[in-house]
Amino acid sequence: MDVMAIEIRQARPNDRGPIAELMYSSGMDVYRYLYGDQAIDYLEYEFASGEGFAGYRNVTVAVKDGTVVGTGCFYDGQRYPELIKGSLDNMVAFFDTKTIETVMTNVGHTASVMKPPREGELYLSNFGVDQHYRSQGIGSQMIQQILEQARRDNYSVFGLDVSDANPRGQALYTRLGLEVIEKKTFPIEDAGIAPAYKMELVL
Repeated sequence: MDVMAIEIRQARPNDRGPIAELMYSSGMDVYRYLYGDQAIDYLEYEFASGEGFAGYRNVTVAVKDGTVVGTGCFYDGQRYPELIKGSLDNMVAFFDTKTIETVMTNVGHTASVMKPPREGELYLSNFGVDQHYRSQGIGSQMIQQILEQARRDNYSVFGLDVSDANPRGQALYTRLGLEVIEKKTFPIEDAGIAPAYKMELVL
């Protein structure tokens, strides 16, 4: 496949493709813990809302022949409070009264390992490439395009978390120059969430 045919841009509300599934694939164990079997449905809801971490306004997409084949959410510490509020509002609107109590408790547990970006940091989450298009340079192209813009915008560091269960992702980020700076272990032992590594690239 010719990666030059890929369009990389901000998502639009009418984008089509497995968008929620791609974001879900970036951290399936975490999303299962947070939202159970409603995870993909919730991500579809949040994407359509435009608000929160997975809202289309915060999603960068790679598009091939009119279909989204890659996703990534890039944000900094200044936007973090706005994104938190958007996602919390979406959760309250989406989940029923009984379920939302569990969801909010689980969200609280993730707060100890999912920290806001520090000053000068551009952070990546929800990064996924369609399995039929992997190993063809799309992920690298998406990140490199964002890194070029991040340098123009005077960010000092690019960061992300990658699961210990995702060696493919670790290899990609290492090739792009990121280094592991911290290992994170989820505080709930029986949550089924693999350890993760914070990786960074100084810009």
